[in-house]
Amino acid sequence: MLLYNSQARCRTLVVDVDVPGAPGLELVHQVVALLERCGAKVVVDRSPVGKHHVYVPLRDGLSVEDSGALAKALARRFPGVDPLPHTTGATSGCIRTPGSPYKDGSGYQELVTPLDTARRVLMMRNGSEVVGALRRELTEELALGAREAMELARPLEELEGAVLDAPFVGRVMAPRLVSLAQEGLYREAGYGDRSTARMALLCGAARAGMRYEDVVRRVEDGRWVGLVELFQNANKPRVLLGKEWKKALAFVARSQGEQKSVRHCNTSEAVEVTRGEHRGRSEDDVVVDEHRFVRRWRAVLDEVEAVEFSGPRGMHARFLLRALAAAAHQSGSRHVEFGVRSLSLSLPVQPSTVSRVLADLREEEDPWLVLVREAKGTRADLYELRIPARHAERAERAELPRGKVHALRPVFRELGVVAALVFEAIERGAPSTETARVRAAVSRSAAYEALGLLMAWGLVERDAQGRLLAVPERLGEVAERVGAALVVGLLVERFAAERRVWLKRLSRHRVPEEWWSAVMREGPPSNAAREPERVSVA
Repeated sequence: MLLYNSQARCRTLVVDVDVPGAPGLELVHQVVALLERCGAKVVVDRSPVGKHHVYVPLRDGLSVEDSGALAKALARRFPGVDPLPHTTGATSGCIRTPGSPYKDGSGYQELVTPLDTARRVLMMRNGSEVVGALRRELTEELALGAREAMELARPLEELEGAVLDAPFVGRVMAPRLVSLAQEGLYREAGYGDRSTARMALLCGAARAGMRYEDVVRRVEDGRWVGLVELFQNANKPRVLLGKEWKKALAFVARSQGEQKSVRHCNTSEAVEVTRGEHRGRSEDDVVVDEHRFVRRWRAVLDEVEAVEFSGPRGMHARFLLRALAAAAHQSGSRHVEFGVRSLSLSLPVQPSTVSRVLADLREEEDPWLVLVREAKGTRADLYELRIPARHAERAERAELPRGKVHALRPVFRELGVVAALVFEAIERGAPSTETARVRAAVSRSAAYEALGLLMAWGLVERDAQGRLLAVPERLGEVAERVGAALVVGLLVERFAAERRVWLKRLSRHRVPEEWWSAVMREGPPSNAAREPERVSVA
């Protein structure tokens, strides 16, 4: 049944209780009690799966905006009420009435209210005083909806800008949400209905730094076919996606104030290391110098890594040093305190292999890094990047590299490290396969095989003159298609669980506070506390 007539007026307000079973029945009682307090006479029906509709017939019609606002206000007051029937527009808003066959063919919509009572309610209907009382009852919810509408009226670019500037954006989406987007199995993902699952997925996408066009692109090219399944009951899914994306942005923007930005994101406290700077220099000047040093370190490494770290065993060292450079830029210092689990996310190896490669690098006679402090408790090993003395002259004349430094980007966990090196060489301007092979320091056969793989996935193209061009904007899409993004997300969750276990273990074996720490904090005990009490003997 359509909820709006040809004049776009609603003659029956419907409360869609989208919760089955006993919890849904309890929710229906709460909704009906509220409506009856407002003087309303209602009709109730039930679906074969135990969900309910509560009908409020009206003498005077409501506009699309007024009925939609009331439906949303009821949904805010009673989580589990779906406002969708009243918010999809005057031409598409509809509801399944008593006697209608259910969508899965399992039965019919059944009238719960006695037939004579339902007939009398439909004939008499509810006057405007009932609608007025309902508005007074839902004053706070209606005001919240009005403020939200004003917020959502802001341009999409402005909303996205507010979210993308947040300090927590850029994280990997949770594997549960990635699977939900790909498969659409919302109950298996832990959500009771499609609407809640959609909002969770869109909020996750916003927190991961995506824009609206990124979400639409994933739907259109088939990567997020599960999201299409979550919109299967919507008459205009594209319009609804736009509305819900704005709601997700508004929710994430409101919650971003609760997130804390940490400069040294991998440590719980700052690492103070003195390097002989003048006391008068500002902290920003020191950070700039540190970034300049790391870039010079990278420039020297780029020139010699193919020779010093040749062969398959050298691949791990090359990408681990890249990961350390990226970590140094992130922390704004040549001193890096990242655990082996965090570093292994940038490599296709286990954390134990990262530990072994780090040990090999620091034990060299003239190493690229030195161990400043060993790990203790929750603190990881502290390393300092250094330019080997044998390359001091080279460092003076090295041209500082531009752009970001990358370790192993997620897609190359599946495509391989050789493909990563060839892609990097092309990204830095290598125009031909031979040039890319030389810069990547790989064999000719491996380079041609990697190039074929990159071109097959659209990561490398040729221009009109036949020169090779990298297409880095496709890296994320291909990573999702080959499953690499999901693998990284699963590793993030696994490492987080392992850290929780480690912290719990540390808390059980915490060393008691030394006596002198208490003295330094509270002062020496009083004489009365030091001297034993004297007992007189009669």
